[in-house]
Amino acid sequence: MVDRSKFNAEDFLVDCTFQQYCAGTDKLCIGYWEKYINAHPEQEAVITEAKKLYAILSGNKRPLAKQVEQFKENMFPATEEKVVKLQRYLWIKIAAAIVLVLGGLLIYNTYYKNTATNNIVPEVYTFATKNGERKKIMLPDGTSVLLNAMSVLTLAKNFNDKYREVTLTGEAFFDVKHNKEKPFKVHTNDFNINVLGTAFNVKAYPDEISSEATLIRGLITMEAVNGNGGTITLKPSQKVTFYKNIIPQQQNNLVKPMAPQPEITINHYTKIKDSTIVETAWTQNRIEIYDQDFSEIKNVLEKWYNVEISFTDPALEKYRFTATITNESIEEVLHALKATENNFKYEIKGKQVIISK
Repeated sequence: MVDRSKFNAEDFLVDCTFQQYCAGTDKLCIGYWEKYINAHPEQEAVITEAKKLYAILSGNKRPLAKQVEQFKENMFPATEEKVVKLQRYLWIKIAAAIVLVLGGLLIYNTYYKNTATNNIVPEVYTFATKNGERKKIMLPDGTSVLLNAMSVLTLAKNFNDKYREVTLTGEAFFDVKHNKEKPFKVHTNDFNINVLGTAFNVKAYPDEISSEATLIRGLITMEAVNGNGGTITLKPSQKVTFYKNIIPQQQNNLVKPMAPQPEITINHYTKIKDSTIVETAWTQNRIEIYDQDFSEIKNVLEKWYNVEISFTDPALEKYRFTATITNESIEEVLHALKATENNFKYEIKGKQVIISK
């Protein structure tokens, strides 16, 4: 029995039954290969490539058998001499077809295949969440990813063949399967992370003024996309924050805007009395607000509850709170915050939340 598990496109192409399947000239061959393809989905790509190659080499013409049949029908009643001539004609045509296939394979390997490889855009898998949604994803290499609200994770369909690379917009918690031969990489708009096997949280929302990575277990190295700051190595319990813009400085009563430039800080993650880590509390379906101002809380609540929050007075954004949110509704959360700071009111109109004095 022939083992076709490691066949490439050319191996399939030289199989006469595969040629008859592509040509559609033999029902048994067609039935066999349809069953084979259904039973071996992992070879779909290489079989598709072989079929395309057959079409290219045959010039998308009618199958040879049909051409021969048509030729016979147009012949006069065959005499012995005509039969001999016909046999010679067919042998010449078969020889020409073999030369065409071999020549086509050479051209395909030296030109078409290389050109196609250079121009193909890798297909990707995309995982996305909406406001108020969280999603758990198991990657092909065994890595577990928990995706927070309003986030997008993409990876190429050849992920884990030679490389393990993903791109993240938003927030996710990664528990990476160890494989020293294939380092795991996370790309964001602000920084790139390299790991082997570890657990860490990445928060990189485009609408927030900072992005951060928090290491729970293992070791990671990271660097800013623009190269500023060099390579940073994080150890467990450390958190690095990239601030996307430096606040303009004021001199002589004039505000001098500075060019956007990340500013990097490294601290330890925040752990509260029951050993909960504030930065990863969302993975346990809870929000830990620890001495944060209203403007920071606004971003979290909007994504968590799928609402839009606006302030009628900029001073309200500076109010600071500490709280734990689990299964409460948005109204219950605002009521609890109001109980600690009586200088604001709130109004909820559908998905619109208005905070006022």
